[in-house]
Amino acid sequence: MVTATPAQADTPPLFEAAWVCPGTHISRMGTDAPGKRELPPELFARARVFCDLPGQARRMGESRHAPQGTVLTALGAVLTGRSPGRDGDGDITVFDSSGFGLQDLCLGLALLKKMDITL
Repeated sequence: MVTATPAQADTPPLFEAAWVCPGTHISRMGTDAPGKRELPPELFARARVFCDLPGQARRMGESRHAPQGTVLTALGAVLTGRSPGRDGDGDITVFDSSGFGLQDLCLGLALLKKMDITL
C-alpha cells in the first residue's frame, strides 16, 4: 500500500489500524511536514518502521505520531546489512519516507544516465 496525500493531523487517519493484515507493507510519503498525518497511531504498535533518517522521521515524518518507544530503522542500515529488514512473511512494515536531497540527486543522475543524457 502507498499513501501520498496532503492529509492533516486534525482529520481522521486514512484507514483503521485493524484493517491492516499481517504481511502488509505501507510506503508513506505524504507526511513530510508538521501538521500532517496519514496513518493511525495505533498501527505503530503492530509494525516495524523503516525510514530515510530516524531523527528527521521523528521531527517531520509520520513517525512523530508514533509512541516514544517505537524503533525507527534507517533503510540504509538494512541495505548495508547492519540491521535486519522483514523478519517473516507476517510482518507489517512501514516505510516512513520524509526524503532528503541526496536521494533526489542520485535518482535524477541515474535517470539521466539511463536516458543517455549528459549535462
